[in-house]
Amino acid sequence: MDSSEKRARAATAAAGLTDDLIVDILSRLPVKSVCRFKCVSRHWHGLISHPEHRKNIPQTVSGFFYPHYLLNQEDEITAIPEFIRIRGTEEPPFLDPSLPFLPGYRWIRPRDCCGGLLLNMCWKVNPRDEFNYVVCNPAADTWVVLPEPLNNSPVSTVRLGFDPAVSSHFHVFQLLEEDQYGYITGLEIYSSETGAWSHKENGWSDEVVPIGERGVFMNGILHLISSESTILTVDKEGKTWRTIPLLESMSFKNFANGPVAFIGQSQGRLCYINTRRHLSSKISVWILEDYSAGQWMFKYNVSTSQLCGKTHWLIKTRSPTQKVKINNCGYKMLWMSSHGLGLRW
Repeated sequence: MDSSEKRARAATAAAGLTDDLIVDILSRLPVKSVCRFKCVSRHWHGLISHPEHRKNIPQTVSGFFYPHYLLNQEDEITAIPEFIRIRGTEEPPFLDPSLPFLPGYRWIRPRDCCGGLLLNMCWKVNPRDEFNYVVCNPAADTWVVLPEPLNNSPVSTVRLGFDPAVSSHFHVFQLLEEDQYGYITGLEIYSSETGAWSHKENGWSDEVVPIGERGVFMNGILHLISSESTILTVDKEGKTWRTIPLLESMSFKNFANGPVAFIGQSQGRLCYINTRRHLSSKISVWILEDYSAGQWMFKYNVSTSQLCGKTHWLIKTRSPTQKVKINNCGYKMLWMSSHGLGLRW
């Protein structure tokens, strides 16, 4: 049998699969394979892109929200959300990234996103020192204004938790801090199911400081990196608190100016990504192989020159009116790697 006959047989066999079976098979594959299979046929492309299937099939990131700073008519610095697309071949998921459907606010600051929802701090026109937390779906122009937290002062760490494949309800985590060193003193959790905030006492150690712009919400648990080179976790009800230590090879110092660490998730497992001063030309990736035991497994190193054409990375300090680059890798690359808010559709 020649190669053309083999291809014909394979095509005939694939044509006999039902759509449900195809979607079930694709849901078990990594993102790269799913992207390749979009090119099999228009029918497969439609199956993979269908909104009902996206919650089961691994999807790539459409782009990133970030605050775009401007001067208003009173020469005051204000900001509107902007969206950077990283997939130029597809239609944008929404028409206007400035979120015009949120009325009555002078400043909308994106703080976090999860599962396609966006968490914003929305500062009022009057009184000017008051704000609302607003969770919205930019693709559907829908939003929820949260009631005032029990502690309604701005905090540095507020995170959104939402997994549409598990529940239609979302949670907002607001970590309370003492003034001098930023140590965590407690936690307030908003549940869209109850429509109310609840207060929880700090279940970690007394001197814990979360760092980084992003957290990971996975299996109903929020994950954060701490300044002590550990992963902090707390569940959506504030009942289970945990600290997962990093390996010595994963540790970092001077998060602001030198080595940089991030966390993410892939195929249901927590990922840790790190660059270190003596290996600034490489990004190292670890996987939490055994979650219950806190067992990390080194996955691979990635050359920064392969990712963005540059050998070394350097994150510079950002002011409200500056655009920041990473060694000329580009404005977009900064938001993708550090300050950006990735959004999946």
